[in-house]
Amino acid sequence: MSNDQSIKETLDVIRRALEDDDSPLDLKEDLLILNRKVNDDGTINIINNDSINKEDVRKILDEKINQILEKHFDQWLEKKLPYYIKNYLEKK
Repeated sequence: MSNDQSIKETLDVIRRALEDDDSPLDLKEDLLILNRKVNDDGTINIINNDSINKEDVRKILDEKINQILEKHFDQWLEKKLPYYIKNYLEKK
């Protein structure tokens, strides 16, 4: 499998996971562990270090998830908020 194909498949899995509204409560069954880190400049580093601790992983994931959620939440607000405000004011 080529690097491009592997990257595409990984991003597809992440996209589907983020779009999935019916996420299961038992997340242990659907655990995905990635061994690659995509840098801001687009380069990819393979993580082979077994000594990376869980707290570092959580911190990295928190930062990335917050960035994604802030971006998409802001976009959602820009698109949907005027509609909801209009409906709210019309019902009052």
